[in-house]
Amino acid sequence: MSSLYRKFRPTSFESVIGQEHVTKTLVNQIETGRIGHAYLFTGSRGVGKTTCARIFARAINCLHPVDGSPCGECEVCKALSSPNMDILEIDAASNNGVDDAREIREKVNYPPVNGKYKIYIIDEVHMLTGSAFNALLKTLEEPPSHAVFILATTEAHKLPATILSRCMRFDFRLVSVEEIAALISKIYDAEGKKYDLDAVRYIASAAEGSVRDALSIADTCLSFSQGKLTYDEALNALGGVDRGKIRKLFLCIAASDAGGCFNAIDELATSGKSMGLIAKELAYYARDLMLLRSAPKLLVETEEHLALMKQDLGVVSDDFLTTVITLFSSLDSELRYSISPRIVLETACIRACKLAVTDISALEERIARLERGFVPAKSQGESKEPVAPPPAVDLKMSAPMAWGKVISYMRMNESLRLQTLVGNHTDFEIKNGEFIVWCGDDYMDFCSESTIDAINRAFTTYNIGYKLRIDKRTAVDKDKELERLKAMVGKDVPVNIVK
Repeated sequence: MSSLYRKFRPTSFESVIGQEHVTKTLVNQIETGRIGHAYLFTGSRGVGKTTCARIFARAINCLHPVDGSPCGECEVCKALSSPNMDILEIDAASNNGVDDAREIREKVNYPPVNGKYKIYIIDEVHMLTGSAFNALLKTLEEPPSHAVFILATTEAHKLPATILSRCMRFDFRLVSVEEIAALISKIYDAEGKKYDLDAVRYIASAAEGSVRDALSIADTCLSFSQGKLTYDEALNALGGVDRGKIRKLFLCIAASDAGGCFNAIDELATSGKSMGLIAKELAYYARDLMLLRSAPKLLVETEEHLALMKQDLGVVSDDFLTTVITLFSSLDSELRYSISPRIVLETACIRACKLAVTDISALEERIARLERGFVPAKSQGESKEPVAPPPAVDLKMSAPMAWGKVISYMRMNESLRLQTLVGNHTDFEIKNGEFIVWCGDDYMDFCSESTIDAINRAFTTYNIGYKLRIDKRTAVDKDKELERLKAMVGKDVPVNIVK
């Protein structure tokens, strides 16, 4: 017997589930005869892209379509039900070169053999190379009237904009748990398989929106169980984690019971469950609790499970649930590359235990105050922490020692200014709280704004508590010299002209 997803693959638009927004548009095009020349089907794996492409390809060639779907009875439908020359499926993952695109461009001009249209279904089209896309562009924009292109991909963002602009785009969405569960129940009924509703719901949720994955899982469970398929059998068949054991571990974390966490993890590890799966299920359980509190209509659970979850809501807060979700959903990469994933998970559980006894709202308030720059006053009975005094300014340093520190600072930080400072200055003097530099021929270099700023930075770095002054022993006109210096520097400078 063939696989379920092949045996029960839809052959009409009515049997496609979860994609009504796509099938309705395609049916209307078929009924009105407004067929496009290029389509793009994009979406996650196993949601019906290739299936809808095949149905559409046969429907537009059918002589008597029924509600937009192929009748399956006319001679064209019978001819197209087996391998033929009118519906060509190309796997772009393995035929992605420019020569493959040129072959399509050359053969597209040949008319169809049986039907009205010749359809090219290019699966995983994002795998085509840039040269292949360029070779296909003109044909895709203006193909012959008998040619229809259907491009299918899971990664539409990788397609060039020139390709996207030439296609009619249809986005396939993930299928809901209820629709997948109803489909599995229908298939099990057709196969004569007895089942529990809990088992079917678990299979539907494990598929994560993919119908093909759901049917593959259902096929596995069909072979695993000889009698009635129960929830525990579905769990064992998929290697999943018992929800009761995950709940036990979660409650240990909520109660800050570190020993209970170690015992629960040991029990799960002994049964062969991976640490990554345990972390994932913990995050999902915390997320389900948050859904139950905030949006219960989105939660699909049995009445028994809902009653237990409502009990758990009484011992945890939204802040705790959010933190647990963030903590355990971010462990994937760390667990993947760790030499001891169990220790990583146990450490994360201990961290979560500490979060359970922390007043998170108080921490958030403290963080918010710090971000606003607000420091609350200490309470009356609280001891004040000693504050370190600012560094003292050294007013007893000799002039040669102070200048030596300036030269050291320039050598480490301002090497371009060093030659100016070791030039033709004549003397240093400290007088009335001022550090006076008596200059020679390099007087003008000392008076530059950048040099004065550099010396002041050195004074600040070494706590030299003197005010800088630069003097020149030259018989010049004082007023003219000051005007010339101001014009050069651009601002007033602390300079005395001494005759």
